[in-house]
Formats: sequence, structure tokens, C-alpha cells
Amino acid sequence: GVADSQRADSDNAVVTALLAQLDGAAAHQARLERELEEHREELARNVMSRREIPAAFLCPISCEVMKEPTLAADGHVYERVCMEQWLQTGARTSPVTNGRLAHTTLTPVHAIKSMIADFIEETRELGGALDDSDDDA
Repeated sequence: GVADSQRADSDNAVVTALLAQLDGAAAHQARLERELEEHREELARNVMSRREIPAAFLCPISCEVMKEPTLAADGHVYERVCMEQWLQTGARTSPVTNGRLAHTTLTPVHAIKSMIADFIEETRELGGALDDSDDDA
């Protein structure tokens, strides 16, 4: 009768209140997740902007990170392909100093090549560490 109806109304009110609390908690959780994602994106931007590429890793001709750093007679290090193209034009001067080159022999610089490889790997790991943290969400 009436008691059952009042109890049902009371139960419905409790359920409605609990659902409202759950909706509020879900909305709060979603907002926190959005804020966390924005924070991670900002961290990623900061890591990459602070991760400045050392000038010694850049070819003075192409201004790009070298794949095959080679030492020329002027004592400067260049990307092999860029310096070979420079020499193929008939130039016998330094692209950096414009001084005469004593010879056209290009010598691989393994130490710089290793340093560049390490730098690239470290940069990937820094970015990957941020990406991996997404799995926890």
C-alpha cells in the first residue's frame, strides 16, 4: 500500500541522488584526465624545445643533423654527401672559411657519428617516456 509506495519513492530518491553523484564524479574525472593530457602535451613541447641540437651535429652546408659526418682539410666536419657535392662543383675552398683546401680527402668522424646517434636515441626515449605514461590513464 501506501508504505510500499513511500519506500519505493524513497528508494528512487536515493538512487537518483547516487546517480547524480556518479555523474558528478565522472565529469570531474573527465576534467582531470583532460587537464592531465594538456599537461603531458605541454611537457612534450618543453622537452623538445629544450632539447636543442648541438651545433656540432649540424652540417654547416645543409644546416641539418649529419648522418655521415666527415672531416675536411679545413678542420670542419660536414655531411659527406654535402661536401662531396661541394667538391664536385670544382670548389677547392672551405664552405665555412672560404680558405683554400690543402686536399680533398674526406675522413669519417666516428666519434661525432656516435654522439649524434646517442643524442637521437636519448631524445626518442624522452619523448617515449611521455608517450608511455599515457598507458596509465
